[in-house]
Formats: sequence, C-alpha cells, structure tokens
Amino acid sequence: MKRRTTIAVMMVLAGFSVIIGRLFVLQVLDFPVYETLSKHEREREARIQGARGVILSADGHPLADNRSVMSLAADPNQIRHFESPTLLSAQLAPVLGMSSSTIRKKFFARRRFVWIKHEISAADRKRIGTKIRGLYFLPEKKRSYPYKSVFRPVVGWVHPDGTPISGIEKKYDEYLKGKTGTVVREVSARGRSYFQTESGSPDTLSGNTVQTTLIASLQEYTQDALDEEIRAVDAIGGIVLVMDPRTGAVLSLASRVSGRWGGISPGVSLVYEPGSIFKLVTASAALNEHRVSGRDTFYCFKGAMPIPGGVLHDAEPYDTLTLGEILAHSSNIGIAQVASRLGPEVFARYIRKFGFGQKTNIDFPGESGGIFRGTRHWSRRSLYTIAMGQEVGVTPIQLITAVSAIANGGTLMRPYFVRRVTAPDGRVLYEHRPEKVRRVISKETSRTLLSLLTGVVSPEGTGASAAITGFNVAGKTGTAEVYDPEKHAYSRTRTVDSFVGILPVDNPSLVVLVVVIQPKGISWGGTVAAPLFRKVAEMALVQFRIPASKPRMEGDVVRADFGMIP
Repeated sequence: MKRRTTIAVMMVLAGFSVIIGRLFVLQVLDFPVYETLSKHEREREARIQGARGVILSADGHPLADNRSVMSLAADPNQIRHFESPTLLSAQLAPVLGMSSSTIRKKFFARRRFVWIKHEISAADRKRIGTKIRGLYFLPEKKRSYPYKSVFRPVVGWVHPDGTPISGIEKKYDEYLKGKTGTVVREVSARGRSYFQTESGSPDTLSGNTVQTTLIASLQEYTQDALDEEIRAVDAIGGIVLVMDPRTGAVLSLASRVSGRWGGISPGVSLVYEPGSIFKLVTASAALNEHRVSGRDTFYCFKGAMPIPGGVLHDAEPYDTLTLGEILAHSSNIGIAQVASRLGPEVFARYIRKFGFGQKTNIDFPGESGGIFRGTRHWSRRSLYTIAMGQEVGVTPIQLITAVSAIANGGTLMRPYFVRRVTAPDGRVLYEHRPEKVRRVISKETSRTLLSLLTGVVSPEGTGASAAITGFNVAGKTGTAEVYDPEKHAYSRTRTVDSFVGILPVDNPSLVVLVVVIQPKGISWGGTVAAPLFRKVAEMALVQFRIPASKPRMEGDVVRADFGMIP
C-alpha cells in the first residue's frame, strides 16, 4: 500500500513538473514570441507625420499654420474578416464623397493600416459611427492659411497629402516638414478600437518655424490696392514689389496675373520687356564710365531720329535735352544717343553686372533668368532699342534688385524672403545675412543718378503722379508696347505700364516697383502705375515710420546718405 502511494505521489509530482516546465517554456522562454503574436493581434500601428512648421511674417503673424482635424483610417484585414468590403464601400462612398471602387481597393490592401480619407467633418463622423470593426478615426494636422490668397504667391501651398507645391513651402520644406512618428491603437477581439498610445504626436513631432521678411499689414494693403487698380483700368493683371535696398529683403510681393502672363509666382518668373524703366541701366552705365555728365546736352531731332532699319520716335518732339531731362521726359532718342557713347560691349557688360539675363538666386523656387542675348546676336539697331528697354526680357525681382543697387550706393544685393529658421526649442537653425553680389556702380554715380531721377516726379516729369508730399522721391516710368509674335510687330494698344520709385532720396530705404499688365485703352506708366506706387509707398512710409525729407530749394543736388548701405 505504501509502495502504491509513493508511486502515485511521484506520478502526480511528475505531472506537475511537466506542467510547470511547460508553463516555464511558455511564460519565460517563449514569452517574446507570444508577446509579439499578442501585439500583432491586438495592436494596429500607423505611421504619422508631425505637424508642419509655422511660416511667420516679419512682424510675427502666422502666414501658414495648422489646425487639428480627424481623419478616417482602416485595418483592411479586420474589414475583410468582419465586414463585407463591397457593401461597406458602397455605404461609405456617398458619405465620404469618394467612389466605392476607390474605397474598396483600399480595403483589399495587403497591410494592416491604410488611410481612407483625410479630414472628416463632425457630421460625417457621426454618420459613420464607431461600431464598424476595422474602421477608426485618428487626429491629424491640416495646413491652413489665415490670410487666404493674399500671401499665396510667396508662401505657396501644400497638397492635402502633405506635398509642398510652390513658394516658401516648397523651398524650405526640409525645415518645415515634421518628423515621422507612430500611433499605436489597441483593438478588442472584435476589432474595435479602445485605447491609443503614441511614440509621437503631430504637435511633439512638429517642424521648424520659418520667419519671412514680409510685413503682413503692408502685404494686405498692397494686394488690395493692386486689385483695386486692376479693376479700375480693366487690366489683365499686375505685380507690386517692395524691397529694402540696403539688404535685399523683400517686404511685400503682391500679384494678380492670369492667362499667359500668369504663373505660380509671377514676381520671380514673369518675363517681360521693361520699357523705359531700363533707361536707368543705360544712364547708370554711361555716368559710371564718364561717357556723359549731368551737364551734357543731346540733340533729339524734333521727335524722329533715323537709326539702322527704321526711325526712332519720341512721344513729344524735343530739341535739346540734358541727361536729367531725357530721364524726366523719357526720351527714346536721347537715351539712344547716350547708349551710342557706351558702345555695345561696354553696355552689355553693365547689363550683366546689374544681373539681367541670369537668376538673382533668391531663396524661392521657379525663378526665371530672363532674356538677354550677347552682342554677337545684336542687330545694327539693338544698341538703341535695348537702351530704351526693348529686346531684353526681365523679371520683376531682377528689376527691383537692379534698381535697389542704384538706390543703395551701387552694390547689387541678393534678394531674399526668409529671415531666420528656428527649432521648436527656440534654437536658431538658419539666419540670413545680407549678401553682397558685386559692386555695379560707384557711390558718386548713384548719388548723381538719384538727383537726376527726382526730376521724373517733378510737375514736368512723366511720373508727376508719384510725388508724395513731404518726401523726396526718385523714380522712373515705363510704358512697354507688347510684342505681337503673329504680326511680328509691337502693339500700339497693348502695353505693360510700370513705375519704380526710390524713397526717401536723402536716405534711401525703400524701393517700390509697380507693373500693370495690359490696361484697357491708351495708357502710360505715369498715369496707371505711378498713382498706385504713391498709394503703396505712403503706406510703407507709415509702416516703417520714416521721417519726412528736409525741404529742398530749387536747384539743390540730392546728397544721399547711404549710411549702413554696403
């Protein structure tokens, strides 16, 4: 009996030993395996992109921000196991505004997580509900633009899938895009979500902050003023640029352009013939090379001068003009004679030095280099026509950058839109330092030309409408006839009217370029663009609290103080 008892006890102990051994294997040795299997059954992992960095104006206003939204995701395996993909797709299609075939295709994906639709409204979330096994909602960050389309030409925009399309959004994407993290949702045996953990969130994984040089209130005002002028003159479109000539910082860029003149950001991509504004380049080169002086006079042939291949005309017949009067009255014949003193090679060298025919390398995508042909491609009349702004294609950013060189004492600066980039913890990752490209003209040449250009906005000048009470303004009008490739001739009724102004002349701190494209009827830069310049410039003067100029006596020469300008 005792023997049988001993055997029985030993057998029981052996059984317990087997069970304990098996439990040890399951719970200790094989624990990682079963933990992995368990997680696979109850956890759904989704890759998420952190919130995109904010884009700010120079004065701290958000130009591109983010807002929280809920998006619909699915576990295709759960959907196929618990639901009918075909039936569910048909039910969701009208709610989501998607085709049932698109949704059904997502349900048959060979993975455990797919996005069905980004940004679901509260009403649609309520209609879908939370009881469909394998469907669940996740928080996301959606890009928003507080100023709507006002900053679109510069800030650009982002596709709903997060891909940057244009502007600063595209150029600075590496800084702006958020880091990648994961969201893990735990589900019940019936496939319903009940718990969520994260290795990051759209907020904690957010990108860096990009601060621009743009002034929010100035940009708003400029865009409104431009739109008003386009409507008033029934133009195809227009562009207004404001720059700090001392640094190359773009303070405002407003545009409203359509048709063949349009583009994502015409301020840096639109190529057009500048017309008489280009006379600034001709005069600068001649003064800097000492081929002309402010005292020289030029006979203007009573408004019609023979040149190779035709006759060059002025809007009014003039007899003899000084260089200042040539600029004030925008004489084509006068500036052609100035160019003839330079010669093709010297003139072409200065055009290149001012940055035409090449990109400015502004921190912005899609910039055009414009059009400028070397002298070997010039005809016998090219020297005269280029001097007055024909046979050369410029972009607005090229033109205002070149004029800024005249304004700041002769140094071409690289233009820029972004001032600094900061990390979420406040560290400065990038800060723009004003960058000199090269010296184009001397300071003395700059002062002389600025003095001459004040005559353009005098009562006798073509830009009289640009005059601002209390401030000395230097400027130049431009009226470029649009070339018709079908007729191989310039149109007399379709023009690009422009005005560029520098102020205040005694301490140049602002350059404003206005371009109005094809206003209806007969128009001039002085009648269409100059008044718009005055509106924008007056706002900018108030914005930057620039003091009024000292009164000038008749005959005084402007002595510009370039101060901190390079």
